[in-house]
Amino acid sequence: MENHQEWKREARKQYLRYFRLWFVAVGILAAVLAGRKIRGHLLENSGRGNLSAPAERVYDYAQILLPEEEEQLRELIREKETRLRCDIVLVTVREPFGEDGRSWEDGMRSYADDFYDRNHFGYERADGTGVLLLDNWLESQEGSWLSTCGAALEQLGSRETDRILDAVAARVESSPLEAYRAYVEAVSAEMNFPGIFGRPDPAAVLLAVLLFPAVVLGIFVGVHLYSPIGRKTVGETAYVSGGKPKMNVSRDVFVRKQLVTRRIQKGGGHGGAHASSGGVRHGGGGRRR
Repeated sequence: MENHQEWKREARKQYLRYFRLWFVAVGILAAVLAGRKIRGHLLENSGRGNLSAPAERVYDYAQILLPEEEEQLRELIREKETRLRCDIVLVTVREPFGEDGRSWEDGMRSYADDFYDRNHFGYERADGTGVLLLDNWLESQEGSWLSTCGAALEQLGSRETDRILDAVAARVESSPLEAYRAYVEAVSAEMNFPGIFGRPDPAAVLLAVLLFPAVVLGIFVGVHLYSPIGRKTVGETAYVSGGKPKMNVSRDVFVRKQLVTRRIQKGGGHGGAHASSGGVRHGGGGRRR
């Protein structure tokens, strides 16, 4: 019985010694996540941080909307911005950006990003979180481009951008007002519910990856430490030299390597993460009509 108790104590020491760096890493990640949660809570209870951006959100240079329609959009945008903590901007133009697809995309992207930067949009700070829809109404140049910045860049990837552009394209020819209302509502939906299961915090994912194996192994070791097997006959350390167990080092053995090569097609019409002419990081994408 005494040997059994000594074996358990030694096994626990070996377990803690072996995983000590693992537990330190988990503790640091847990502290980082707690800090993010506290910071997020403080931000949620604070007001708008950026006071350098203009109050205007609807720039109808193409003169597509009636004055009362513009005001309806402004009211909707004000409501969504406060809840999302994200600037939502609409710009309509009649501008030539090039006949071929590449020059049109580059021109639309640069115009949208630079307009955002020049006006210092961003909810929490200048060049912070926000989206801008640029809609071109010039004949043979019709199309839309969505520019994202700050937290909106992280939350609105290619699929989310496509869904926002789909909402606009489905209505813009029949009713520009409804198309732009759909833009605002789609941004709100995608920012609130990014993906089916939400977009997890990378630190939380890493914490789970580190913690899960340690927990499983801890349960396994605990079960075997308190297992009655071996108590009825000889002690577990009866045939161990020195009376103490030795935990062997486990290794992953490389068996074989299989290399698979695939051609990855790049999706056209998406800006991805890039720097604007002013050095601000933007994302988004667009398409012609």
